[in-house]
Amino acid sequence: MFRGHYHTYIRFLRGNWHLLTAAALAGLLYAASSALGVPFLLGKVLPAAFGDKNAIETPIISFPAWIGWQPWVLPRGHETEFAVLFLPTVFIFRGISQWIAGTLINIAGIRVIEAVRSEVFARIQRLPLSFFGRMTTGDLMQRLTGDVASVRLVLIDVTNDIMIQPFTLIFAVGMVVYTCLSLHEGWRFLLCLLVVPISVFVVRFIGQKLQKRARLSNAAYVRVTSIAVENLQSPREIRAYNLEDREIARFNQASSAGLHAQGRIARYDKALSPLLELVAASGIALAIWVGANSGLDLPRLLIIIAALYIAYEPIKKLGRVSNMLRLAEVGLSRLTEIFDAPDEVPDPVDPVRISKVRGELTFQGVSFTYGRETVLHSIVTKIPAGQSVALVGPSGAGKSTFLNLIPRFFDPSEGLVMLDGHDLRKISLAELRSSIALVSQEPVLFDGSIRDNIRLGRPGADDAAVEHAAKLAGALDFIRSLPAGFETRVGERGAALSGGQRQRVAIARAFLKDAPILLLDEATSSLDTDTERAIQSSLAELMRGRTTLIVAHRFSTIRDVDRVLVLDKGQIVADGPRDKVYATNELFRRLWDQQSGEAV
Repeated sequence: MFRGHYHTYIRFLRGNWHLLTAAALAGLLYAASSALGVPFLLGKVLPAAFGDKNAIETPIISFPAWIGWQPWVLPRGHETEFAVLFLPTVFIFRGISQWIAGTLINIAGIRVIEAVRSEVFARIQRLPLSFFGRMTTGDLMQRLTGDVASVRLVLIDVTNDIMIQPFTLIFAVGMVVYTCLSLHEGWRFLLCLLVVPISVFVVRFIGQKLQKRARLSNAAYVRVTSIAVENLQSPREIRAYNLEDREIARFNQASSAGLHAQGRIARYDKALSPLLELVAASGIALAIWVGANSGLDLPRLLIIIAALYIAYEPIKKLGRVSNMLRLAEVGLSRLTEIFDAPDEVPDPVDPVRISKVRGELTFQGVSFTYGRETVLHSIVTKIPAGQSVALVGPSGAGKSTFLNLIPRFFDPSEGLVMLDGHDLRKISLAELRSSIALVSQEPVLFDGSIRDNIRLGRPGADDAAVEHAAKLAGALDFIRSLPAGFETRVGERGAALSGGQRQRVAIARAFLKDAPILLLDEATSSLDTDTERAIQSSLAELMRGRTTLIVAHRFSTIRDVDRVLVLDKGQIVADGPRDKVYATNELFRRLWDQQSGEAV
């Protein structure tokens, strides 16, 4: 019914088999006490307690002769006392076994949900950047929270019924078959069980309807989550452009769509129980009609009716389980997309080791295609170790893509990118990225102290090294001026600091990492002119002795670079010292003059 998804998650039950086995045994006891206890009470114990001679003389259970066991009979003269004690005893066993099964299942559930959530999160950390380009933040949040809950729904919440209800159904149907076969022409009562297949068709029909509605509901709530995340990340822009009412309308519209889909789900889901009860009532009515026309005594008829009634209760619950599985499969399929997402930037199986990275970069016929668009075309260039290179060109020229190929955020579609003569795809990702420091346009700080954010550059660094890096980045004075100094919490994405302060912390992180390759991706474009000038000296110090690539639209950051690469439409159209490129390349000359207003 749900082939292709569930086997992926069975492995998360490992380590919980002892709990699940104990829960299954408790479920078996619950099923036996439910399916056998009540029919015995109604059909044999109570008639005997009220003086029915046939019931007193008839054994409770008879065994085949080949077993050699004597029949079980009620204690003579104490039938009433037995009847009084029988019911609470049955429900004591029933209640304790149900409590044990439910408790163990829920303990296993807590473990499973945490294991799945942790693995989904870990898998997301290792997915290529191209995956995030195809997914919204809201969609990923829904997968990490709501869809992970689907795994618990399937593996744990329904497992309680999956373990108990089939046993109950087997015992109840067995009771019906045993009683019918012990009667003259009792086979006619077995016709009452023909409504069981009818119940299966009812469950299947409603399940298919629910699954279709669940997909619509999930899509609607992904939209709700996406709008909420987008809104919470942009409070200033929303207020600056008076978009509050627009955002409220967008959110309410998406929420209403989800509410409508949930309403359709509720209609089908709640229709299952009364439909199955109607089928069960038809089976019981058929049993009464057959019994009345065959002269069957009331005690045996009560056993059959009670067993039939108990048999339909697990059918109803298993139908509910089927519906829950249908609803959960939508979330499971979305999680499977994460687990099965291709690793487009795989770690090499047998990586080469570089004793000391010098930082020489070579591009050999490198092309990169994103979707149907070719972003880079046959790039051939070599950057010696320690050289500073500016990547210049109009928007969409391929500058950031060129930069992103170096830490293997993407792999080229064609050609090779090499570090010190080694193909990047043969170097382990951890070793490669430990040799690269990145300072981007929007430096990401994590909610923690300034010290912790700087120490991300080298997690084992001591406090003295962290403070020295802050000094080199020109950040020491402003950090010490804060009430908590280095222990100041920066807030989510560094919201407690100004743009310039966040950039200085990011530069301090790069200083602490002390990597031989430095990538500056629009590192100062979001800063005002005065702040940029203050940070320029820190960047110049950071670049010294390192292979540095700078992507910049503001040319004030590239005045002192060793070399300029001009990209246009994915190709290198000029390469050389800045003054030479200015003299020979019209595109670079136009871009430079537009910004600086002066010739080189």
